[in-house]
Amino acid sequence: MVRTGGYETLEYGKGVPLVMLHGMMGSPENWEPMFKDLPAGCRAVALRFPFFRDGFDFDSVPAITDYALSYLDEAGFEQFVLCGNSLGGHVALDLALNLPDRAAGLVLTGSSGLFERTFGTVVTRPPREWVYGKIREIFYSESHVTEKMVDDVIEVISVRRNLRMLIQIAKSAKRDNVAERLANIKCPALLIWGRQDQITPPQVAGEFHKYLRNSELVWMEQCGHAPMMEYPHDFAVNLGRWWNKHICPGKAKPKGR
Repeated sequence: MVRTGGYETLEYGKGVPLVMLHGMMGSPENWEPMFKDLPAGCRAVALRFPFFRDGFDFDSVPAITDYALSYLDEAGFEQFVLCGNSLGGHVALDLALNLPDRAAGLVLTGSSGLFERTFGTVVTRPPREWVYGKIREIFYSESHVTEKMVDDVIEVISVRRNLRMLIQIAKSAKRDNVAERLANIKCPALLIWGRQDQITPPQVAGEFHKYLRNSELVWMEQCGHAPMMEYPHDFAVNLGRWWNKHICPGKAKPKGR
């Protein structure tokens, strides 16, 4: 874990920063399995959003975007590629819109910003089976659901303050629909989407592909809402092909090709 000021990141490699942003219930570790397969000239930087820590009160997508922007400035990144999953994709979109001269590229996977199914009505101390079922919806294969995931979610939503934050951010994400602004994003974009995504279904990927004029869409078969977790090697290889075409032309081919 790297600490820059008050920020925490997982990092790997050297080159153009690929700033990775996780979802509401995610973590930087969601990205780590793909690090070793990323292309040459790529510096993976997975930022931690301290959603449920004392001293942080994120009540909207703009507030989370401001936190990420502060990190980019603190780290001194003048040029970077943004990569986001779920709510992290929504934040990446806002950053790309706000920083058109600094965002060299955009990678989205299961991103909110157009449509996203939420947890729905949540009560404190829900049954373990309910939590397990909600996490199960994230993945195509049940093998990716661990007892620790269930424990972590139960711990979070058992605190009223955290539950209130989840609800506020979900409402903010719904209000902050980016459809009418997507045409303003000129940098190259890559969409890597699970064909069986139940949270941001395939039609959402189609809409992003339609509105992001300089975008490529890659489907991951037998894959849900978090392709980088279900198929980290394939995710990295597809990202590498796009990277070597748009970000670092002439660099070595990505591993695994």
